[in-house]
Amino acid sequence: MKLVSIVILALALAGCSAGVKRPQVSEVGRPCLSERDQVSSVSVSLTEEAKKKALDNLKFNPDELLSHVKRGLEANNLLNPSGDLSRPHLEVLVKDMRVRSNFSAVMWGFMAGADSITADIVLEDEAGKELDRFEVSASYALGGLAGGQDSARMSWLYEKFAEETVKELSRQQ
Repeated sequence: MKLVSIVILALALAGCSAGVKRPQVSEVGRPCLSERDQVSSVSVSLTEEAKKKALDNLKFNPDELLSHVKRGLEANNLLNPSGDLSRPHLEVLVKDMRVRSNFSAVMWGFMAGADSITADIVLEDEAGKELDRFEVSASYALGGLAGGQDSARMSWLYEKFAEETVKELSRQQ
């Protein structure tokens, strides 16, 4: 019984993940958002590859993702929507996504693969010059009756993605 509990716990911990990949660059000079240095706006766009994948992943909602990222920035006082164009703009450039069907998530759980989002986070100045770029990914592989519902899975996925984005932008540990 103890072994079964350990295996179930390990699967639960491995079923959901998120991370940030950053090109090998110096930490010096890398922008860090704060209450003083906020972004003026946030947008979500899809690469050509992601647009093709979106046709097969109709449950992926870029507007929901945008809403979660904005809320995360607002909650950490990193978004200043005053229209001040001298502040940087943040773009979430979605490169890849996968959303399981409700049936697959409930019936097969992690064996059906994971729901996932991968995107580049691009911080640009008012002239469009790139100030910072890094990749954020989040995945959710759990399922069953509790974790298989579309709204629960997607909400967790969007929230985790936003959390990782905010952490990296503000250099929180």
